[in-house]
Amino acid sequence: MPSPFYTIFCAMGFAKNGMGKTAISLEKVHKNRRPAFAFPHRLCYNLGRKFPPLGKKGLVNVMALKVGIQLYSVRDEMAKDPVEAIRQVAEIGYKNLEVANSRAAEDPGVGFDVPADKLLEILGGFGAKVVSSHISPINEETLPAIMEYHGKIGNKYIGQSADFFADYDALQRRCEYYNKMGKILSQNGMKFLYHNHYHEFQNMNGQYILYQIAENTDPDYVDFEVDTFWAMRGGADPVEVINHLGKRLRMIHQKDFSKTTDSPINIFSVKDPNVIVTRDTFGGVHKREDFCEVGTGIMPIQEILDAANAQGAEYVILEQDFTQLSQMESVKISMDSFHKYNGIEWD
Repeated sequence: MPSPFYTIFCAMGFAKNGMGKTAISLEKVHKNRRPAFAFPHRLCYNLGRKFPPLGKKGLVNVMALKVGIQLYSVRDEMAKDPVEAIRQVAEIGYKNLEVANSRAAEDPGVGFDVPADKLLEILGGFGAKVVSSHISPINEETLPAIMEYHGKIGNKYIGQSADFFADYDALQRRCEYYNKMGKILSQNGMKFLYHNHYHEFQNMNGQYILYQIAENTDPDYVDFEVDTFWAMRGGADPVEVINHLGKRLRMIHQKDFSKTTDSPINIFSVKDPNVIVTRDTFGGVHKREDFCEVGTGIMPIQEILDAANAQGAEYVILEQDFTQLSQMESVKISMDSFHKYNGIEWD
């Protein structure tokens, strides 16, 4: 039984915080680490580790995110020795892995030509598992083998890591494709995920491209992985984006925006928001110094975690696109920071 103290504070927390909806300002530095007693719903998370809530017959279950890592964060180490790189990140504490594979036509798996059974053996030795993936290309030719492989390793999320849209008609065609691939995946117990960058926060036909994708795809077939850094760099409020997508949010990507970079937070303050970003024009407006480790920058990470938990998301995935440190040192710092936040579940 949960204690009455826990029950009361959970109820107070959800009432006080509006089910996790939190307003933030992106143009000032936020205090990301706050004590458990700052807000009742955060105390609820901490007490929940000791007094887990009841199920259907009792209290509403309190959600807590699990921490994972996109292996792109350690891509240099993966290129040298993928098994050793996975061993190291698992030892740091990242047991939930998101793989990056741009070679699906040749390798339907995790990108380094390892059979599914062998991968399970390797991961089992480290206490790790694959919980999501960024895979390309995904099409009718590659999807059967992708589903077979990822079904064997127990991964149910197949992600579109990036996409571009020349105009509204092109966007509609891509949404039809997402629905089509998602329907096939759903018939095999899997889900198609869309992962954003900054350009999905350009307006197209009166609203963000990302929201157009949500509006024009079937919730039964397509869900979302919000990259909160890139949402912020597109001029959006990451918490508002999370709340807008609601229960279709399955996971978030997290990194941090540097306190010392001279780059603007909003890329569209220096790039014309009315000129649609293409694959060729995507770059040139962000640099390595913009990125830093979780908890060392200005992003309101606790508020983001609270919002994701309120919507029932499953994972917060570290994706460190760039770092000024060694990649393993970088992900270790972020893991240390994750331990300082509330609303995270540790095995």
